[in-house]
Parts: sequence; structure tokens; C-alpha cells
Amino acid sequence: MSRLAPVLLVLLLVACQSGPQAQGGLPGLLDRVAPGTGAPQRVAPSAGTPAQTNAPQNNIPPAMQQALQQQQPQPASPSLAIETQPLPAAPPLTAPGSADAIRIGFLAPLSGPNAGLGRALFDAAQLALFDLADNRLVLLPRDTEGNAEKASEAARRVIAEGAQIIIGPLFANEASAVGLIARERNIKVLSFSTDRSVAGGGVYLLGFTPDQQIERVISYARTRGLTRFAALAPDSAYGNAIMQAATTATQAAGGEMLRQDRYPVDTGDLTPTVRRFATALRALPPRGLEAPPVDGVDPNIARPVDAVLLPEGGARLRALAPLLPFFDIDPRAVRFLGTGLWDDPSLSTEPALVGGWYAGPTPDGFAEFARRFEQGFGRRPPRLASLAYDATALVGVLARRPGESPGIAAPFDETALSNPDGFAGYDGIFRFQADGLVQRGLAVLEIQRRGGGRVIDPAPSSFQVPGN
Repeated sequence: MSRLAPVLLVLLLVACQSGPQAQGGLPGLLDRVAPGTGAPQRVAPSAGTPAQTNAPQNNIPPAMQQALQQQQPQPASPSLAIETQPLPAAPPLTAPGSADAIRIGFLAPLSGPNAGLGRALFDAAQLALFDLADNRLVLLPRDTEGNAEKASEAARRVIAEGAQIIIGPLFANEASAVGLIARERNIKVLSFSTDRSVAGGGVYLLGFTPDQQIERVISYARTRGLTRFAALAPDSAYGNAIMQAATTATQAAGGEMLRQDRYPVDTGDLTPTVRRFATALRALPPRGLEAPPVDGVDPNIARPVDAVLLPEGGARLRALAPLLPFFDIDPRAVRFLGTGLWDDPSLSTEPALVGGWYAGPTPDGFAEFARRFEQGFGRRPPRLASLAYDATALVGVLARRPGESPGIAAPFDETALSNPDGFAGYDGIFRFQADGLVQRGLAVLEIQRRGGGRVIDPAPSSFQVPGN
């Protein structure tokens, strides 16, 4: 680690750790915790040539090519400061012919209505491979067009071409179809889906599942004195999952879910639903005078419940939120709670949402990823793009020779992927469970009048239980 290109000063993917950083303060390519040790095993970047894909070289944007050609390797800084010079020289984008090449299937919608998102996911994966600088890694991108039939065909193609693991696809129906094919060859799938029903049998979910977000924000709300909850959600599969998660989380935290209402996903006017919901809340028995005060709530304002969960986002949330105070559900007395859909700076312009809480990854990680992505590709990445970076970096690290990591028989088997100490990337710590679901360490954020969410309860830095 005596010399690193400046770009490699960026933390790619680190294993969870609770202790201080490594001596010298400079993160390695990946910290990976051996099971049960609780101490990072630091892995330095390989000294080989940059990573390669089978995509044609003209897929690299001109701005990135020019920046890459100008950068020269420099000695590593002894500090944690991130260098801001352009990325180093562009890698050749032809597949290596070496027998030890590790082929990674990458399935995403590269055409059709979701092509923009699919392309961003692929570009993020390319950026991760470039940072890994391991010339054994070969990315095999294939277009799913966003449907299960094409995803199945794409999976068969990459498996025939020697893929040892598959990253993607994006949607649940695609992931289910790909899982059936990959399972026959004992090939693992890291899908971007959040649908719990497709997890398991070799399919691991990377997406931010709503139940974990709900559990995190409700658990935090209970620590702040909130006990009486209500929820207003869309009448959909997503809404059903949210309601079930909210009920479970509230009971587990020792609170009460006093009211749940739904609204049609295709309605153009939410006013009747919100009026009915607000009327029902005001009819609830009031809190007793002996109830403890709630932090940040004006005790002189009536509050039929302590918090209202609004698992919505975007324009629909901006239309929904102001209707609640209009019907006397005052956000100065009732805390509004949300999910990761609230990770949207534009929500700061809605006064009713200011002060609301939601759970999500710490914003700093994505902000750094977005800066590097924009530097390389000349555009702002969508929020999900960091998942593709973290997944590809994880695969690159696990691709080390079997036997280099204690207890791991093969780079992509269940033991490697289900490391109980987990990993950490731009979106914080995460680990895969035996059932294929991902567990993430989330922060709690509060909507501010400017700039979106501010962290009010940090994400954990380790999955280890304090005191163990």
C-alpha cells in the first residue's frame, strides 16, 4: 500500500468494524471482518491492471476518457482526505483471455422505459470494477428490457458464457425468473429488488426493504416518548407490506397502532380519504394527563396520536401532507414518520413535513458516490445506482482465491455471502441473512427547511451487539 492512485483513497467497500481506523488513517480497498473476530482484516488493492469489461470502449463518456487520460498515479496521502483529481487512465475494455478470469453477469434494463436507470446501474458497476483494479474480473452486461422473459434469456446467456455470480436484475418478476435458472447451476444472484417474496434459494436482495425502515423509525420514535401511532398508506402490495411491518414494529417497541387507513393508488383526490382518517383520529380517546411529555411537541396542542406514518414519496406525498394539518392533525403536535421514499431534498419545501422523521442510509456515503459518478460520467446518478457499485465491489473482494479468507471454501458460496459480521459500502453496513434478505444499518433523519434530511440518530457502524 505504499503507492495508490488518488481514486483508490475512496473507501470502496469495507467490512463492519467498531474499533478505530487502521494505522495511518488510510482505508484499504476493503476491510473484511473474519467471522466472530470483530476485528477488520484489511485487504489492499491489487497491483494488477485496471478491471475490464466486454463492453466496447466507446461506451465510456468523452468527459471520463479525457479525465482518465490526464491522471497520473501519486503517492498515497497519510490522511483521510479524499483527493479530487480526475480518475486515472482508462482501462482497456476487452475481456482478458486468461483462464483464471472471473466472469460477473450483470442484468439490467438497458433498453425500454427503465433504460436510464439500468444504464446508471451498469455505469456504477463499471466504476467499481475500475476502482478494484483487478484484471481477472470481467463484467458481462445483458439487457433484460425490464421483463421476466428477457431476464431469463439474459441469465442463460451469461451462465453459458461462464458467469460465476449474477448482479441484478432490477424487478421482482425478473429476479424470480432468473433465480430459477441460476439455482440449477448453483449460481448466486444479487438482485436490486426489495420484494421479500423472491428472496432465498440463492437469490439475495440488495434493495432497501421497507420493513427495516419502518422498524428503525418506529423504534427510534419510542425512545423519544411516542407511544400512540396511526398510518395512512396506499392500497397496494407495498401498502400491505408497510401496514404489516408497522403493526409488528409498533408491538415490538411497546407502542399502540390505533388506526390504519388506505387510499386508492390511482385516485386523483386524496381529500375524502384524509378527511375520514383525520376525523377518526380526533375521535380517539385523548392521552391521559399522566402521560409523559413528548420531546419537541407543544403540550398545549391537542394530539389524538403521537405519530402518523406516511409511507409515500414524491408528488403524492407533497399532495398528502398538507391535507393533514388542514383537517386539524397538527404537525407541531403529531410527528409525521416516513420511509426511504422521503430521501428527497425537494420535500423541504413542504412545511407540514419539516420536522418529520424517516429511516435511511447516512447521506454522506451517497453524496461521495454521486460526486465520483458525476465526475466520471457527466451526470447525476439515480439513488439506486450506489447499490450496483457496492454489489460489484463486494463481488470483486469475494473473488479472491478460495482459501485466502479463513473458513471460506468458495468465493461466492453461502458462507462467504452470509458473513455475520457483514460488509459496508457507500450505503452503510449490510449483511445477507440465510433467507436471502439483506439487513442494513440505517440512520434516522429529520426533514429540514433546507437541504432535505439531517441525521438525528446515526447508523450503526457494526452489527456486533454493544458489550459483546
